[in-house]
Amino acid sequence: MDIDSYEINKNTCAVLNVNDEVSKVIENNQEYFLPKTSFEVMEDSCSFYGSSYDGRLKGTKMILGSNYKLPIIVEETNSIIFFPTNGLANNKCSWISLNNVSKYEPQGGYTKVTFEGGKSVVLRMSCSSFEMQLLRATRLQQLFSKRIEKKTM
Repeated sequence: MDIDSYEINKNTCAVLNVNDEVSKVIENNQEYFLPKTSFEVMEDSCSFYGSSYDGRLKGTKMILGSNYKLPIIVEETNSIIFFPTNGLANNKCSWISLNNVSKYEPQGGYTKVTFEGGKSVVLRMSCSSFEMQLLRATRLQQLFSKRIEKKTM
């Protein structure tokens, strides 16, 4: 795999911001360090799947009617939806895959997230904040699915 051209896929569990120049990608069976921020990975992945990050964000705003800490649909045919751990202006923002979260629990004021493949990570956010983000992403998935169903009827 060429780490300079990594694209989020259905096995991607999280894109964690390490610092201003590096991110860590957790997949079901592998982990990578990329010479990009988590936001750059999101931007590149949206572009790879045929839309800009800004376009995806605008679509989310239209569907959810909100403006803060918005999840995005990175790729719609496989329902690849990610949600941020912080506001997008925060350079410590990491991204979590909605469909790969197996469970989450509080751990010392933070949140331990376990993914479908068994890997886990501790996020610097409260369990209630994590749950709110998870619910917002689930709502996006639900509303988007309803729109698709209406189109096919």
